Amino acid sequence: MAEPRPPDTIPSNHFHTAAVGSGDDAFWAWRDAVSPLFDVALPSSDAVDTFAAEVRSYHPGTILFASVAASAQHFRRSPGTIARNGINHYLVQLYRQGGYHGDANGRSIAVGPGDVSVLDMSLPLQTRAQSFENISLVVPRRMLAPLLASPDAVHGTVLRATTGAGALLRDHLTSLYTQAPDLRADQAEALMQGTVALMGACIGPTADAREMAADDIRAATLVGIKRFIEGNLGASSLNAERVCGRFGVSRPTLYRLFEPYGGFMRYIQERRLRRCFTELTSPHARGQRIADIAQRWGFGSEATFSRAFRRQFDVSPRELRQAAARSGARPGHAPGHASGQAPAPLAGASRWSTDSLIESWLMSLGDS
Repeated sequence: MAEPRPPDTIPSNHFHTAAVGSGDDAFWAWRDAVSPLFDVALPSSDAVDTFAAEVRSYHPGTILFASVAASAQHFRRSPGTIARNGINHYLVQLYRQGGYHGDANGRSIAVGPGDVSVLDMSLPLQTRAQSFENISLVVPRRMLAPLLASPDAVHGTVLRATTGAGALLRDHLTSLYTQAPDLRADQAEALMQGTVALMGACIGPTADAREMAADDIRAATLVGIKRFIEGNLGASSLNAERVCGRFGVSRPTLYRLFEPYGGFMRYIQERRLRRCFTELTSPHARGQRIADIAQRWGFGSEATFSRAFRRQFDVSPRELRQAAARSGARPGHAPGHASGQAPAPLAGASRWSTDSLIESWLMSLGDS
C-alpha cells in the first residue's frame, strides 16, 4: 500500500505478500506486481506454500528504486515480454543477500552477495534466484546510455564486490536507499543525476564490448546508426545506401558493424517486427487491420510479414492479437508457471490493489 509521507518527500510504496494472504494468493499477487518487468515461476510446485516477498519502492521522478526481498524463484524476460510491455530501460541491482545465475541473451551470468549486476531490459534474460534481498534501480536508457562506452553491450555485466568500482557503487546505493525515506523531492533530481553519473563511471569501463569494435569512433557510429534506424523504421527508403550516405561509411564497414546482429537488413527487420508486436498487443490498435500495421512499419506484403513474424515469435500475427485480447479480458492473469502451464486465476484471489501504481511509475520514466 502507499505509505503516508510528509508532503515534501518523494512518493513511496510498500508491498508485502502477508497483506494479501499466503500460498497461491501471495504468489499470484507477486506475479501480478512484477509482471511489467518479468514473468516469474517457482522452482517447484510445493514452494508456493512458503512463498513470501516484500518491496519498498521510491519514485523520485527520474528513476525508480526499491528494496526487494523474496523467496527463491525463476525470472524470465522473453522477446514476447519485452515487446508486450515496452519497458527497455536498464535495471541495476545490488544484491545484499543471496544471488542468482542464468543467461543474459547468451551470456552466462552469476551474481552473489555484494555484487552489482546490470541488465538491459530490451534483451532476453533467464535467471534462477535463490532467496534474496537486493536494491534495484530502473534507469531510463536516455540517462545512462550516453555515459557508457558501449551502451548496447552491458547486458549481464557484473561489478564484483571485491573490485573498487563494485564497492564504490555498492556503498552509494546502500546509502541512497537508507536515506530514501527522508529524501525531499527538491533534492531528488540532482541526487539521481549524480547516482546515474556514478553508475556510468563504474559500469562503462567494465562492459564487454563484444558487439562493437574497440575503436571509439566506430562504436559511436554504430550507436548513431541504430538511433537513425529507430527513427526511420517505417520508411521504405531505409536501406544500406541511405545509411552509408548519411554516416559516410562504406557498405563493407556497415555490414561488419551489423554482423553480430545477423546482418544489416536482418537487424532492421527484427526491429520492425518488434514494433508490430507492440502494436498488435496494444488495445489502442485493435481496430486496425494487420496489413495496415505491417505496411506502416515497412512491410510491403502481408504474407511476407506473417511468415517473418512467425519465424521471429513462433506465433502468427492473428494468433497473437487474439491471445492479447483474451489476456486483457482476464485481469490478473499472468502466463507461465513452475510446471510450464498457467493455472486458472483463483476465484476471489487477493491482488495487490496498487499493482498499477508501480506500472504507472515505470511508464512515467519516459521512453528509452
